[in-house]
Amino acid sequence: MASKIISIARIRPWHIFGVILALATSGLVIYGLWPAISGGEIDGDRQTTQEPDQARAPVEVIVLDRREFPLRAEATGHLAPWRESKISAEINGLIIDRPVEEGQRVEAGQILLRLDDREAKILLAEAEAALLQARADYAVQLSNAGELTAADTSQLAEARIRYSDALKAHSEGTITQTEFVRVQRHFEAMDVLAGNRREDVAAVYTNLTQREQQVEKARLQLERAQVIAPFAGRIADLQVEEGQHVGTGTPLLRLLQDFRMKVTVDVLEGDLVHVRPRVTANVIVPSYSGEIFQGYVHSVNPSIDPKTGTGRITVALQNPSGRLVAGLYADVALETNRLQDRMIVPSEAVIVRQGRDVVFLVKGGRSYWMYVIVGERSGNFTEIIRGDPPSIVEPGDSLVISGNYALAHDVPVEITSIVELAVQ
Repeated sequence: MASKIISIARIRPWHIFGVILALATSGLVIYGLWPAISGGEIDGDRQTTQEPDQARAPVEVIVLDRREFPLRAEATGHLAPWRESKISAEINGLIIDRPVEEGQRVEAGQILLRLDDREAKILLAEAEAALLQARADYAVQLSNAGELTAADTSQLAEARIRYSDALKAHSEGTITQTEFVRVQRHFEAMDVLAGNRREDVAAVYTNLTQREQQVEKARLQLERAQVIAPFAGRIADLQVEEGQHVGTGTPLLRLLQDFRMKVTVDVLEGDLVHVRPRVTANVIVPSYSGEIFQGYVHSVNPSIDPKTGTGRITVALQNPSGRLVAGLYADVALETNRLQDRMIVPSEAVIVRQGRDVVFLVKGGRSYWMYVIVGERSGNFTEIIRGDPPSIVEPGDSLVISGNYALAHDVPVEITSIVELAVQ
């Protein structure tokens, strides 16, 4: 028993470590040789890792070509009808009929409102009766009156000569207006005394002239009881109702001639001097999601405000469907010049990298970063004068216009669409 205790005590830790190491080494050898010994394979031993295809960046492109490039100056304004009339009541009265509504289209001469015209009819009848009496008196005057005191014909002849000379002198500016009127009155008095205006004098004496004027005035008042459209247009700002009493001058409505619209804008003097009547003008209405309406410059005011350095330009545009409404805000781009044979791209296609203007071309399904020299910029478009070096950007190349901001050089791309460029 004593000898066994002595034997165990002589075992050292390194003896134990050596045994463990030997066992581990044997296990690894057996694991590596096991497929050959057993004829089997470890699962997954034949699986290989393949590099996935690189993702393609989606881009939109245009095909470069050369075209006209209109340069435009920008201004803002509000749409207005080509013509409008603020219609007010011309007489006092009660509205008995209002056959129109706001937004309704009417023709020239169409009745817009009717006022009570009974009093106007009575006044006309009274005036016509008075006129008939005056005509009877006039007939009696002519039949019973003798010759008026006649002037000496020689005096009338002299007065006519003096009047003719005075008329010529007045036209030449050698006599005053007062001197001319004095000679004219003398001649007309001599003419009356000579009996040459006998019927006119009789008409005045019998109040015939006054009665005729009263009848015309009564007829005019009767006509004013009906409010008539002065031109074809659309009703706006209708302010009265049937049964309402209105006085002379009461606002009734506005009539808008809006088949054609206008925008009046103030343009800087540096741009105004390059704008000519009849050149194109693009009118962009934000309320219609930025839709462009084609117009033209109708007139250019030949005067610059020295305080603001701007001048007024009026742009006209057709509005046959009535979509455009008075008062809408509008951005206006006026043509100041038209360049020929230029290579034009959307401005967003040109980006700045390392302080230089860059575009991306697509060749063989990959992107290529190209430096360019740009020229004129107008609206949403930019002119490319040439590549840098010149030969790298040419008509017929496919140029990226969307998806370029995060694009790198020489990466695979997928063209999602080829956009047709429309420079307006």
